[in-house]
Amino acid sequence: MNLSDEQKQIIAQHLADGESIADIQRLVNSEFGVAMTFMETRFLLDDLNLELKKEEPKPDPAETVKPEEAISETSDIADSNLGTGTVTVEIDKIVRPGSAISGTVTFSDGVTAKWYVDQMGRLGLDPSQEDYQPSESDIQAFQMELQAKMQAPGL
Repeated sequence: MNLSDEQKQIIAQHLADGESIADIQRLVNSEFGVAMTFMETRFLLDDLNLELKKEEPKPDPAETVKPEEAISETSDIADSNLGTGTVTVEIDKIVRPGSAISGTVTFSDGVTAKWYVDQMGRLGLDPSQEDYQPSESDIQAFQMELQAKMQAPGL
């Protein structure tokens, strides 16, 4: 997508104000009249050498758990239910049909899933266990690990 210098400055200013990729995606659609997927918007920001403003999340005082409370809560859980604490992501050497990239993920509890990114940049997840829902921390770890693998040289 060819942008004027003014449009590039508008996008850069919105990023400096702390807006997300989804906000930039809506901006490009509403202000410039160009419909883009989330992934295309990420590529646009990368092409323009623009980075998201990283904010440190502020902990909610109501959700803050004291260390001694955390120990007592986890001591009630059987050791067999605890995961290894790691999420591993592998990329397929042969891409699944209909996908731009695909692979497997093993979540911290040992459950595996097949993942893929389709031609439109949408991420899909096909767990090996029916109705399986990974934890929020596993999802975040998966996304970070997948992003690191996709940005690695030689992909």
